[in-house]
Amino acid sequence: MGLRAAYLTRNLLRNPLRGLLTCAAVGLPVMIFVLSISVIDELERFLDNSARQLRLAVGSKISMVNPLPVGYRAKIESLDPTRRRILAVCGITWIGGRIKGDQRPLSTLCIDHDTFPVAFPEFDLTPEQLDAWNRDRQAIIVGEGTARQFGWKVGDRITIQPSVPPYTPMQFHVVADSRNAVDKVTNWARRDYLAETRSAASYPGSWVSFFFVKCAGAADMAEFRARIDELFAGTPEETFTQDEKAFMAHFITQQFDLPRNLSILAIVTVFVAVMAATNTMSMNFRDRLGEFATLKAMGFPARAVCALILIESLLLCGVGGLLGAATPYVLFTHTPLRDVTVPLIQYLQVRPDVCAQSLLIALAIGLLAGAWPAWLALRLKVVAALRTLE
Repeated sequence: MGLRAAYLTRNLLRNPLRGLLTCAAVGLPVMIFVLSISVIDELERFLDNSARQLRLAVGSKISMVNPLPVGYRAKIESLDPTRRRILAVCGITWIGGRIKGDQRPLSTLCIDHDTFPVAFPEFDLTPEQLDAWNRDRQAIIVGEGTARQFGWKVGDRITIQPSVPPYTPMQFHVVADSRNAVDKVTNWARRDYLAETRSAASYPGSWVSFFFVKCAGAADMAEFRARIDELFAGTPEETFTQDEKAFMAHFITQQFDLPRNLSILAIVTVFVAVMAATNTMSMNFRDRLGEFATLKAMGFPARAVCALILIESLLLCGVGGLLGAATPYVLFTHTPLRDVTVPLIQYLQVRPDVCAQSLLIALAIGLLAGAWPAWLALRLKVVAALRTLE
């Protein structure tokens, strides 16, 4: 055992540059795999949270970017005069925005302030925050992550340049942040202030991007999803109603298609790692063909030679996989990167079980990379191998 361990160690250290490059060739794809799977998991968590909110999203049947008339809110509310099944209807207009002198884009929505607390109870505003929100038309609830990036705090006055016409700068008063909500990036402002700003610029403001309808239960969602679309069927602005999870999934697919693209990226990176590791182990086998023949001539069993090749491949890929899996976990857990926000998924959380799965994949890559050279070593004819060295 000592002789085999010494031989294995010498082989690993014989060409340090090749060994390091092999570890990197496996570690980098594993790192990309971990990050891709982590993003997909966070997207699923975001969508699951949307499903729990019991909200319907009402948008234009033509396109997500087509606006709807403000008057649709009253018509949707008329479907349940008792307000027991439709708890709130909240009109929302996207304005995006930027801060002067800063090119980082903002995600800012202007909403109906009176129905917002009921439609979005997950924000859990305190009585003081709710009073400030209702009293001040320039009130804004900033995303916790966004506030941290820009250094905003409650009580600050900020100015946002909208990304949509008429592009008039809007001044806001920060009354709260979204620390209690899953969405820690989006800023929420009052739509009546937007309408006032657009009116001052002689720009029509009687349109909204979409409506969110808060329902009392899942059965109410199923019923009103159909009734809302029937209500506006045949009108110039027909609607398409879906639950919030489906709406957000459709939005992600339309804008980014992240789950599909990241899944493809993860598969491709693993395939690249397999090719790189297999190429390295094949080169090692060709370079040491004479050594393997000599070992077999000295009486080493063919299975022992195969085991040496497989163990070397497992060690190289295992070390690379460990580094590739541990690096994103450390970066996004114990460094300032843990505070970096990403659209939709907010904070990227790299789970230990994802890292463990990635390490197992790296070991599987090691087995695949060493399988062919090990098979060749098993079938190696000593005399033929030594003759090729003459």
